[in-house]
Amino acid sequence: MGVLTLDDHRTGLLSRGASGPPVVLLHSLGSDKRMWEPVLDRLASGRRVFAYDLRGHGEAAAAPHPQRLTDLARDLFGVLDALQLETAHIVGLSYGGGIAQTAAVEAPERFASLALLATTDRPFPEVFEQRAAAVETGGMEAQVEESIARWFTPEAVAAEAAGVRFAREGVRAMDPAAWAAAWRAMKQLDVRGKLGAFTAPALVVAGGADLAGSADVLRQLADGIPGGQFVELPGVPHLQTLERPELVADALDGFLPRG
Repeated sequence: MGVLTLDDHRTGLLSRGASGPPVVLLHSLGSDKRMWEPVLDRLASGRRVFAYDLRGHGEAAAAPHPQRLTDLARDLFGVLDALQLETAHIVGLSYGGGIAQTAAVEAPERFASLALLATTDRPFPEVFEQRAAAVETGGMEAQVEESIARWFTPEAVAAEAAGVRFAREGVRAMDPAAWAAAWRAMKQLDVRGKLGAFTAPALVVAGGADLAGSADVLRQLADGIPGGQFVELPGVPHLQTLERPELVADALDGFLPRG
């Protein structure tokens, strides 16, 4: 655990692994860096792995709100600079995947590879605005169970699995204004067709039980990246690492190089 100082805020950092290629992990909206803990040990075998809190989340909760995804892309570059990394293997899940794609369009030379999990390359402006506005009228607590039902399988929710409990507390702890700002930043995402010149290796991972994302969208995303690989994990919901970490670790471990 550590702290990084970026341009306009400080953020928390998890790191694992002593040597090997660097891997940087970007978490989902409403979560924090700890959502990667179930896969960290596996990924850190022969690699140096870092997970940080996106602005508005975790230890970066007090950061200025993002106005657009490019603000969060610049944060990623700031993290790479603070860690003295010219390039890294970047992995983003959901919101983190939108940020990673935005950064890959802006500065592909900073990417040794790109892995995108349970994300999208296009905006759904009405849906995302509805989620932003809902917290402004109904408060944070009203967003908890609706989000949990969208992110996990019914079986995990009924069993009150550890990942469900973690995600529920993550949403409950968020500042409503930060939640709304994140959804409105995501509303501006549109990188369709913009990764056609991205030449580093790329992996796109869909969950077969993902109620929040379309496997067809992710398959098209992979098809639009030269050499992009597409994998669909059966029975895996949106917050992949919190319900089926072993399958996510298998997919990433087979894609990311070791030292």
